[in-house]
Amino acid sequence: MSVSLYIHIPFCVSKCAYCDFFSKTDLSSIDLYVDSLVNEIKFRLKNSDQKIKTIYIGGGTPSLLTIQQLLKIQNAIESVCNFESDLEFTIEVNPDDIDEDYIDKLKKSKINRISCGIQSMSNKVLEFSNRRSRKEQNLTALSLLQNTWNKNFSIDLICGLPEETEQSFLQGLRKILSFNPNHISMYSLTVEDETPLGNLINKGKIEYDYDFSDALWLKSKEILENAGYFQYEVSNFAKPGFESKHNLTYWNHQTYVGVGSGATGTIYFDGGEGFRYTNTTDIFKYIKFWNNQKTIYNFNDFDKRNSNLKFLKDIQDEEFIDLETSKIEYFMMGLRKISGINSCEYFDIFGSNISPLIIETFEKWQKKGLCKISKLNENVNYTLGKTGIIYLNKFLTEIIN
Repeated sequence: MSVSLYIHIPFCVSKCAYCDFFSKTDLSSIDLYVDSLVNEIKFRLKNSDQKIKTIYIGGGTPSLLTIQQLLKIQNAIESVCNFESDLEFTIEVNPDDIDEDYIDKLKKSKINRISCGIQSMSNKVLEFSNRRSRKEQNLTALSLLQNTWNKNFSIDLICGLPEETEQSFLQGLRKILSFNPNHISMYSLTVEDETPLGNLINKGKIEYDYDFSDALWLKSKEILENAGYFQYEVSNFAKPGFESKHNLTYWNHQTYVGVGSGATGTIYFDGGEGFRYTNTTDIFKYIKFWNNQKTIYNFNDFDKRNSNLKFLKDIQDEEFIDLETSKIEYFMMGLRKISGINSCEYFDIFGSNISPLIIETFEKWQKKGLCKISKLNENVNYTLGKTGIIYLNKFLTEIIN
């Protein structure tokens, strides 16, 4: 078996108006943080007989790290684990952190996939959203990714940010496609109450048209598909063979290790139950703990059943995932994929068949044209498809109740 690793870098030069991801703008502790990451990586992966199949460095803004810091993290992983031969190793980058020197330095590592947060090609939108980059920097980054990186790269976009128009977004999308990215994550804006943007909307200081955002996403989806990208998940499009292996780990209900302040990891056991932990978002508490050598190598209190070390309780929240919760999560994540879920896969994970009541719901949705059921001997595939997937939350409500 192989395992995926998520590494969280919770530092940003500035916060975007719409962002609710955990990050801090105080960069003074980055060096100490990387040292702590190295210790946690060695601890979480030590004595593991599994190979690493994917690594994803997210944030925050991971492109704030130097190549020396990235190599230090990479070397820590290699000191305790082997990599699969087809390792996918992704780093998220901000467009204005990319130059030719940065690309050349990344090539010294095993990183082979870049995820670049373009979000929009409109300067009005980027300025309103408090993005660091502008259209010119986005274009420079795209050119370097196409001509200098010459490896797998993905672009992130958000439909319907304030100040965006249909013309500006679609024009920007077509320009991005001219750089031939392998993968595009395209999200319809979700407004979170606790963000600066959410506060502005809730207080009536700006108006926001959710219908416009959704309609723009659908038009953009058509452009992507006509350009040769296929939708393989709710918000993700790829050229054939360039799906995100790391994100498929989440959607396929597979184990992943999370390291870093605010990171989450989930370990699934035989039979389908699991254990989930989320690291503290107190960066200084995180650093203090993982730089304490006495606690790092204290294995005496290890509980093999739930991967729990009692002395970790001070710096991580913990959750035991019972069988019914695990099954719900399987449907919730698996049905995000256009390929859907599979009866044999379900049996392999949970040791039982899909509930007759849930099968009845699939059949009812099939009659509505919102679900497709494909049978091959004992193997049955259930997918909501490109239309039914729009109503995923409604479907989940029906099967949970």
